[in-house]
Amino acid sequence: MNKPVAPKQLSLRAEMMRDELSIESLPPLIDPRNPRFEETPKIGRIEPEESARDDRSYDDFDWSSDPSVVLQGQRATAVYRNKWDHLVVRQEKTWDEESDPFFVISKENCHTFLDRICDVLDIPSIRRAAR
Repeated sequence: MNKPVAPKQLSLRAEMMRDELSIESLPPLIDPRNPRFEETPKIGRIEPEESARDDRSYDDFDWSSDPSVVLQGQRATAVYRNKWDHLVVRQEKTWDEESDPFFVISKENCHTFLDRICDVLDIPSIRRAAR
């Protein structure tokens, strides 16, 4: 559920202490004078925005080839059985597609399909584990 936020909750001001930020945005039911609140681990000051940058040009970041990118974009993917008990793997359509792309594996081929996926990922399959 989306809730309205105050503008002061949206800005992280450089050099502001963690306690100051925490106390400003606490829900009304949490009392900062409670001893349990005092026991929470503290971090130092929030560094200015520039500390998050490195030698690379911030505006010229290449999302397709930079080695620091560890997760590329991924379409939402669903796996389910249809009314004929076939396995369906379906992905959310992109802006330039008219419908969701999908493929169907018949019930009798599901184990072979999953065994091959396990082989490709080097994961023991159910059939190999039973041998």
